[in-house]
Amino acid sequence: MHDGREVLATLLRHEAKSNTYKFALIRALNDLALEYPWLPDQDVIVPLRRVAERWLVSYWPFVGEREVQQGARSLRDGVRRQDMSFRAALTRLRLAWEALPYTRSHPADGALLLAEYRTGRGRLDPELLMLTEQTLSAMVQTVKQPVKFAGPWGPHGVFGPPLPARTLLGVPLPGARPDEPAFVVPATMWQALRDLSLWVEALCLHEWSLFVERVDQTPAVTRGDVFTLLTAVPEARVPLTWERNQVRLLLLEGTPFACPWTGRDLGADDFNLDHLIPVSVHPINELWNLVPSDPQHNMHVKRDRIPGDARLRQAAPFLTRIYAGYMTAPRLGSSLQEDVHGRFGRLLAAPHITAEVIRLSDAVAQARNVPRY
Repeated sequence: MHDGREVLATLLRHEAKSNTYKFALIRALNDLALEYPWLPDQDVIVPLRRVAERWLVSYWPFVGEREVQQGARSLRDGVRRQDMSFRAALTRLRLAWEALPYTRSHPADGALLLAEYRTGRGRLDPELLMLTEQTLSAMVQTVKQPVKFAGPWGPHGVFGPPLPARTLLGVPLPGARPDEPAFVVPATMWQALRDLSLWVEALCLHEWSLFVERVDQTPAVTRGDVFTLLTAVPEARVPLTWERNQVRLLLLEGTPFACPWTGRDLGADDFNLDHLIPVSVHPINELWNLVPSDPQHNMHVKRDRIPGDARLRQAAPFLTRIYAGYMTAPRLGSSLQEDVHGRFGRLLAAPHITAEVIRLSDAVAQARNVPRY
């Protein structure tokens, strides 16, 4: 069995590359390991779709009005090929997103679109939904290339060939569909990603930036330009109108909610819908991550930080009452359980949702050195 750390170093630093796909593959797996830190120490079955979703975020800054080439454009049969096979699809998607009234051109907005797509609340209009699925489909096909050629041991020497998820041996990521194509990440590599998340992210960014700087393109691009684009964080927010209205209705109907951080009772017109794990860290609009809170505390104290361990433990009873309150409303409760099942792999009662959310928040904060308070 290959040592996970050595394999990661080889993939990122020592293998010959003609494009940035291997950097994007490892970065995507690193993000997924961060999202699911509680998986057992076994091989992990990763759908190609989940890697493609992370690619949508990583490659979003390099399309649009200013293209940043991700590799040499080869000439084949008299035709100049694109540096990325999905560039046209991703460009159409970004332009459609930026045409919406509540968006603007920003290199991190792919993360906001992905958060909306994954929650599936129906806020994406049919055309934008279609373009998103077309882009992800094109990316799924492209992901097969770095999966196949990763490592010095020949085709599929690291991950094995993509096959239907149900036929593979290992622990599937929550939400994996039995018949969708997936591949196996060795347990040693998954463990290395969990243990070295910050190092892997930093090395991905460093090597990716150096590689693109060497690509011949006009205007020239520096490693600093690439690093800035890859590390941009969302500055906008997608309006959570439906979620806020559902919580407000519960308050108007007499369901009591108190701020989990201050304990203050909240009113129907006196609450913020707080991202427990901040948008700037990882945009997640799933209902377990959205809790009513004291507006002043949310805006001026918590801001873009994750509460510390002691504060999370003190907030546990409040979070449990919030999730239990959500479950009293049929539509809100159904959406909460869909989000919980997609994230944690099973349906949970309110106290167990709280326990899993606290565990995930701690893991994200530690893995990415997120400021706490």
